[in-house]
Amino acid sequence: MKKLLKLGFFCFGTFLCEGADFYLSPSGSDEWSGKLAEANEEGTDGPFASLERGRDAVRELKREKAGDIVVQLRGGTYSLEDTVVFGLEDSGNDETRVTFEAYSDEKPVFSSAVQIEGWKKVDGLLKGLPEKSRGKIWQAEVPEKFHTLFDDKGILPRARSAGFIPLEGSGRDRLRFPKGLLKNWANVEDVEIVVRPHHAWIVNILPLVSVDEEKQIARTAVESTYVMNRLHFLKTTNSCWVENVLEALDEPGEWVLNTQTGKLYLWPREEGKPTDIRAPRLIEYLRVEGRIDKTGPKDIPVRNLIFRGLTFLHGERYRMEADDAGLQHDWDFHDKANALLRLRGAEGCRIEDCHFGPSGSGAIRLDLHAQQNQITGNHIEQMGGAGILLCGYGPGTKDLNHHNVVFNNHIHHTGRIYSHSPGIMVWQSGENRVANNLVHHTPYTSIIVSGCMTDFFKKGGRELGRTLRRHELPKFGKKISLEDVRPYLHSHDNLIEYNEIHHAMEELGDGNGIYIRGAGAGNVIRGNYIHHMVAPMIMQAAIRTDGGQKDTLITGNLIYKCTSQGILTKLNNRCENNIVADLIAPPRGYYLSVREGPMTGATIQRNILYASTREVTFIDELEARRNNASEDRRGRVLARSKDADTDFNIYFCAADSELSDDFLKAQQANGVDLNSLSTDPLFVDAENGDFRLRPESPALKLGFVPIDVSRAGLRSEALPN
Repeated sequence: MKKLLKLGFFCFGTFLCEGADFYLSPSGSDEWSGKLAEANEEGTDGPFASLERGRDAVRELKREKAGDIVVQLRGGTYSLEDTVVFGLEDSGNDETRVTFEAYSDEKPVFSSAVQIEGWKKVDGLLKGLPEKSRGKIWQAEVPEKFHTLFDDKGILPRARSAGFIPLEGSGRDRLRFPKGLLKNWANVEDVEIVVRPHHAWIVNILPLVSVDEEKQIARTAVESTYVMNRLHFLKTTNSCWVENVLEALDEPGEWVLNTQTGKLYLWPREEGKPTDIRAPRLIEYLRVEGRIDKTGPKDIPVRNLIFRGLTFLHGERYRMEADDAGLQHDWDFHDKANALLRLRGAEGCRIEDCHFGPSGSGAIRLDLHAQQNQITGNHIEQMGGAGILLCGYGPGTKDLNHHNVVFNNHIHHTGRIYSHSPGIMVWQSGENRVANNLVHHTPYTSIIVSGCMTDFFKKGGRELGRTLRRHELPKFGKKISLEDVRPYLHSHDNLIEYNEIHHAMEELGDGNGIYIRGAGAGNVIRGNYIHHMVAPMIMQAAIRTDGGQKDTLITGNLIYKCTSQGILTKLNNRCENNIVADLIAPPRGYYLSVREGPMTGATIQRNILYASTREVTFIDELEARRNNASEDRRGRVLARSKDADTDFNIYFCAADSELSDDFLKAQQANGVDLNSLSTDPLFVDAENGDFRLRPESPALKLGFVPIDVSRAGLRSEALPN
């Protein structure tokens, strides 16, 4: 890990050169020299107008200049019609860098949005429009199709129907619906189904191809991730909606687009004629594109490009396609152009102090070959998709996505359209440092580390199956073990540390603050501060190792006021020196859950589990206790804390110390926690969330290492090594 850790420490903040080689300005001209920051008095020379011209000028200058090259962008909006691509000819070399950065104290903005003009009030009757909406709708002629719309406050919600539960007999591309809820609309190809298929952790947006009103069957253009049944764990919860129909245009801010008539209908958020309404043209704005040999062993990356202080707004929403290759649960897709700024074959590149959002898809992707890159100090907000995705090659021998740094980024309100989209996701990418990020207000999980679960090595299909590099894999037998596939799990030895997470899991279920599954060995989750996950959903945890995940260390984390589980651990993972305090229990309140064995080699040591109310289960072994069995119905070994090295912990219920006394007595009678204590850990001020230990704390005598929560979250400067 030494090489990895060195990457994380660098000077960051606003960096301005003493002059630049070239300048850009929205009021410039691509016919000028680009060497002046503003136009001369004669109006005959000045800055370039476009990023493409600045890029091309750098290519020319590199033939003459051996050192660093800097292009500064003046403030204003740069309108993009096509993705700007930086290739091998745009690289710096081992000693030099090429930088595109904001001019001092100015804000250069990239946008692909076109302003919608020509609004007219809809005065007459509009077939299908709800009565409450009449007299409030405006319309405009639009020439092109789009799936996202913006006003000056951000993403405008598309008209969405009331929710319903799919009927029995639905499939992945066939939805059975209650009578009368769907219609054979004349522009049915504009209509989309939003569905949470079967499970609580995924949302699909599926375009319709047909509706049979009599048979109550709608067919979709692409398959859902799972069969469109009612939710498995939440059977009475509405899990399906219709979007983009006039019948659902019943709230301020909503809109409907009919591409057959070329009309856009809008109920503005504010009264009066709509102003500053914008439709996007592009999903991907900037792409760094190396020479990718997707089936072969070697790529040639672009090197040493820096993007600093730039703003990216108003990107389009991506759509699921028939040939997509899904990552775990289709939370995102492999090698897909669905982020504003994308590095696809890059080394030593930096994205610093940039602003992303509002936008319809993701902010930043590092795809396939990505090494020694740094994503630092960015502000990512109001994204339809994910914040940051590191997406390596699928399971196989080609492993070229590693040793990147994701540091000090402020990421919030991701998943505004695709609710499952996380703040940060690391997939098939290893030895990265994800540190000191502030991630909050995510509908689902905030940080995900993922790869490929063992079962999927013998499956096809969109989820994970299409990512497998089968030409590089051996022929497995009928039974495949974790040890068989471990060499091909590239999400190993990641360091997820000192991040602050709050208000995760605001909408979906069965998710987490930090989640890891299908990853390799050696991942460390340490020093994170996860607090105020306050949504009422009961199926979530602050930190979770999921099915089959092994060889993970969870240490030094502070978990406070989270619903409804603190740490969920399985197998041989180590849970050491954490504080879990004041969980919210509706009705679960599991401070530590053990869920899958065997736990040989696992540790549960030197943790402090602290409750201020009587609603407390310190360690939950629900399946093993409920069934009084060592295996479940599928023959999987059930977990018990006695199967791990469980000791030197402190359990305390401030509301009723007998609860913690009784729990510890039961543990010790079972041969567990022989040196643990049921006693007040003596925090400085637990009632107000100050979990520093007093000098006389009994935890210190047990070897507990104090947690310095001030190290978590955003930094004004880099931490010392």
